Amino acid sequence: MRRLTGFLLVLMAATVHGQSLEQYLTLRKQYKITQAVGVPALETLVGSRIVEVQGKVKGVFKIQDKSALMLETTNGGTEIVDANGVPDWLQGNEVPARLIVRATRSHETAQLQCNLIAAAPEGKIKAIENLEAEKAAARRRLEGSKVSRGTPAKTNPSNPLYGPIGKTKTPRSWSLPAHEVTPIYAGFIKGRNSRLTDGEAYRIAEGIVGFSLKYGVDARLIMAMVLVESGFNPAARSHAGAMGLGQLMPGTAAGMGIGNPYDSMENLYGCVRIVRGHLDKYGKQTGDAFQSLILALAAYNSGSGTVRRYGGVPPYKETQRYVQKVMGWYKALSGA
Repeated sequence: MRRLTGFLLVLMAATVHGQSLEQYLTLRKQYKITQAVGVPALETLVGSRIVEVQGKVKGVFKIQDKSALMLETTNGGTEIVDANGVPDWLQGNEVPARLIVRATRSHETAQLQCNLIAAAPEGKIKAIENLEAEKAAARRRLEGSKVSRGTPAKTNPSNPLYGPIGKTKTPRSWSLPAHEVTPIYAGFIKGRNSRLTDGEAYRIAEGIVGFSLKYGVDARLIMAMVLVESGFNPAARSHAGAMGLGQLMPGTAAGMGIGNPYDSMENLYGCVRIVRGHLDKYGKQTGDAFQSLILALAAYNSGSGTVRRYGGVPPYKETQRYVQKVMGWYKALSGA
């Protein structure tokens, strides 16, 4: 069975050279891919998965009858993606691309093995995604106009994460697939920061939903944090130098290998990983989910060292207000 699987993979990879955009999209559906992951997610992957990677190909080289792509990593290095065929448009330098790959890493310290299944120009896929996001936004505007005319709508336009208008605020089931949740989140994000394009709002929603699912964090919590941190502004910068959506400090971003903290995907990757780490740490210390959440938020704002020094939420007005604001929004987004 393993030989057969490998043989099919080689055949699939061999068709990349003459592959069309339509074939790429068909493969995307075949593998049930609803969103791309950034290179940071690929760098932390453990196990074996077929994923769509959004990144930059820095070059192509060939050894005998096999080729390989050099995919740029967050620290400026390269990750090698083996391929049996490379399309002509990738035969360059610094080429933005979407790659469907089979990625395998047996354990955290093992080397990543990547095989190319399909490739498409980033611009073409992004244009398709932007069009889909615009259609979703148009549907939301239509629902909003129905509300204004007195026609009952499916969701509360003031908070798209809530249930039907006039009924008890019951949060939507988190068991919804990511492709259904993402447009809802994108609409909320655009409502809080109207300067974003529909495509930008959708990309932020993709990052929040995708990384939250990957690291097992409630996406509504990350939504609340990013709203309080930056108001969903990827270019936000604080007086202390914190950057981007999740307001990462320069040292923190560098330590996590984040090359561009103002890139939505890279920033959200760092944000969610930090939250996951804090939740795990304080969960073990307290044995209480709610208390660990409060301490995790305090640590995110003021640092874990400060939380340790004061034995809990530090007596800083900024940190206390931050915890209150995030918890307020988290409860609201959860329908509490």
